[in-house]
Amino acid sequence: MSSPRIKTIAGVGNVCFVSSSRARRVSVSVRLPGRIRVAVPRGVSMAQAEAFVRQKRAWILKHVERMQRWEAEGSIDEPLKIPFPEAEARRMLRSRVEELAGIYGFSINRVFIRRQKTRWGSCSGKNNINLNLKLAALPEMLCDYVILHELVHTRIKNHGRDFWQELGKYVGDARGLRNRLNRIPLED
Repeated sequence: MSSPRIKTIAGVGNVCFVSSSRARRVSVSVRLPGRIRVAVPRGVSMAQAEAFVRQKRAWILKHVERMQRWEAEGSIDEPLKIPFPEAEARRMLRSRVEELAGIYGFSINRVFIRRQKTRWGSCSGKNNINLNLKLAALPEMLCDYVILHELVHTRIKNHGRDFWQELGKYVGDARGLRNRLNRIPLED
């Protein structure tokens, strides 16, 4: 499996299977709008990946419903709970940073994932990206907004007009996404 494949799984719906040279095991993420993505490491067959999805059906459906509710309501008013094991959330976030950096040609040094109480992310002067572990619980567009926000800081180290114009090239309504993100409480 070299390129992403969409397959309909009975009782689950459409699932995007993506080969990943970085993945060490099959992992599932559910993003808005109810999109299901499965990272498939080398050496794992499509049949094995599909069996994994069927095994995780109840978990997937619960999180699809949650993401759809968040999208319909436009905000998250319940405490953020990471929907899968912390190690998997860290791998997913690191993988997404590397994926977006590669797509848009950003150079990064290192990626750190931490439990933070006051920030969603930051970028150091050495282009180290720091992300809040709770990003793994957010809808994909908000998670990607934070990641791309920090990636743009690898090129523009301030929040001036040039920064917002550059960010807008990658996320569209950057300020609208920022306002939406600001309505989500970071603290438990």
